[in-house]
Amino acid sequence: MSFAPKRQRARRARGGEAVRVSVQPFTSVEAAIAALDALDRALEKFELAVDDSLQDYLGVQMAQITDRALARGWEPLSFVQKNGFRLYRYESMR
Repeated sequence: MSFAPKRQRARRARGGEAVRVSVQPFTSVEAAIAALDALDRALEKFELAVDDSLQDYLGVQMAQITDRALARGWEPLSFVQKNGFRLYRYESMR
């Protein structure tokens, strides 16, 4: 599951053809946390796009977002650096 459309990225459909998917990265900690709070706790996996402006050198802003995800039962798996944002992947700890 990804949040909000805007930036384009390619995905492969079952037939192998590329499909464009739009992604709008979060630009505030509060908005990312609100989105995490709105998710169903039964969700097994999801992706969260976070703007590069939230990547401070100490990692404080991402720590706040990750702390909320952990408190809700999801752990970070990985991230992929995109043009202007990171796409974080989370998975249920249960």
